[in-house]
Amino acid sequence: MMSDGPDADRVYVVTGAASGIGAATVERLSASAITIAVDRDAIEPTNAIEMQFDVTEEAAWQDAVASVKERFGRIDGLINCAGVIRMAPITDMPIEDFQLVMKVNVQGTFLGMKHVLPSMYAAGKGSIVNISSTAGIAGAAQAGAYCASKGAVRMLTKSAALEAIAYPSAVRVNSIHPAMTETPMVQKIVNQLGGATEIEDQMRQLQPSGAFIPVDAVVDGIEFLLSDSSTHMNGSEFIIDNGFTAA
Repeated sequence: MMSDGPDADRVYVVTGAASGIGAATVERLSASAITIAVDRDAIEPTNAIEMQFDVTEEAAWQDAVASVKERFGRIDGLINCAGVIRMAPITDMPIEDFQLVMKVNVQGTFLGMKHVLPSMYAAGKGSIVNISSTAGIAGAAQAGAYCASKGAVRMLTKSAALEAIAYPSAVRVNSIHPAMTETPMVQKIVNQLGGATEIEDQMRQLQPSGAFIPVDAVVDGIEFLLSDSSTHMNGSEFIIDNGFTAA
């Protein structure tokens, strides 16, 4: 389940654990801490404890948090990675696609915080890391739903951080804003934009470096925000974009 290390006594919950940033986070954290890997899809075998449920379902969150608390007594960190994307001009986007993006990206994050925060408040400490995006800071054509959802995650994070401080507690809530990252979501975007091979090249050219962000760089940021080294970061936007938002 885990190996010895500085985080060996910590309990982390990671959503979106079946692929992308979530899967990479589970792989990293489970090497030294008790890690609960959450996804609605099957998860590749790891050192983590798998919980398969839909993050948009409140009853599922209630059951999962109760189970983790009963078994381990606490939750030290929540990493909300679960997310989906649907690409289309606003005038062409089906309402069902818009609702799905908002439901998974925003409602899923909200429910995770709603049901994990009481446990952290009781302990007086904890760290929540919400995966937003540079799309939550700067707009992008044909990504209206995704930008709206990631902007909502950004502001939801700030509100939660202020509530945690006022509780009062030492609980911290921060958001990470990666630029386009080397994950399976890139291929999903390419497919939704028509699937042409040159689309991915065009996406890379939008980055100042001409390259996507390595997923490990995002996981490095997550580890930092979970650690005691980021004690005075609360309600912060941790941008990992290699200059994308600098222009």
